Amino acid sequence: MRLTDLQLRRFHDDGFLIVRDFFPREQLQPVIEWINGVVDDLAERLYAAGKIRDKHAGEGFYTRLTRLEEEFPGAAVLVHICGVLGQPLADLWGSRELLDVIEQILGPEIAGHPVWNLRSKTPLNPLATVPWHQDTAYLAPGAERTLQPTAWIPLIDADGVNGTLQVLRGGHRSGHVFRHRPERTKGHQKSWYLCIAEEDLPEGEVVTCEMPMGSLLLINQLIPHRSTENFSDKIRWSVDLRWQRPDEPSGFDKVKECILMRTSRDPEYRIDWTAWARKNRIADAMDQKPVDPFDATVTGPWLYRWASGEV
Repeated sequence: MRLTDLQLRRFHDDGFLIVRDFFPREQLQPVIEWINGVVDDLAERLYAAGKIRDKHAGEGFYTRLTRLEEEFPGAAVLVHICGVLGQPLADLWGSRELLDVIEQILGPEIAGHPVWNLRSKTPLNPLATVPWHQDTAYLAPGAERTLQPTAWIPLIDADGVNGTLQVLRGGHRSGHVFRHRPERTKGHQKSWYLCIAEEDLPEGEVVTCEMPMGSLLLINQLIPHRSTENFSDKIRWSVDLRWQRPDEPSGFDKVKECILMRTSRDPEYRIDWTAWARKNRIADAMDQKPVDPFDATVTGPWLYRWASGEV
């Protein structure tokens, strides 16, 4: 699939684009099976350590992690920060369908950004509800000048009940990084998120991105967005994947390098995930490495950047 000229204009003008029914559901099934394996591994480790009394093996993809979270608060965060890229997700990230679209935005030289995320939004979990922010605020200063389109891919029909994304239409146009503050300074002590106060947001229409599973949300790295609370009884699973041109700063260079995904110099180029996928960019970014393998505390340089009052 390729974007139409109208879709490309909308992405650049609005800062986001929803492409409905981009993936057949069977293409997402290997990712779901990989995530099931991640959750199963966590359940086994929690059970062996005496942290839970039931592995909840009879629960399904959309409920099991919720049951684990009820017994061990922080289980969903541990899945989110697992940090090791599974091959099924790597295959999706580097798929021809996605790279063809990203080539329309970036050109023929494409690298995968070190920051990718598996989102495990369990119901009514404050640490899975993300406040208004710009993605580039989590990176080193200067990275905002690098175009870094992100694909947000829900693994369930995403709507206003189960906590889909909201975006601020056109909020990227100034080219500025708005003032952010660590959310933990507002009373959320366990939060590692940055947030933009309502008074610091630019004017614009707030768009709730309701989209069926198999759809794709493309966002510019400078558009303010947030994810809302999950009031449903199912986990709103999603992944987000990011790209840029390989010769531009990623804002994460001191933690992990980008990975080349497509180049005009070699039409037969194949991505070598072997070492890159095993390097845990979340663990490597933490300035305070947890000693306890079940410690769900997240730290990172972005907290210090914005705590210093930088704009």
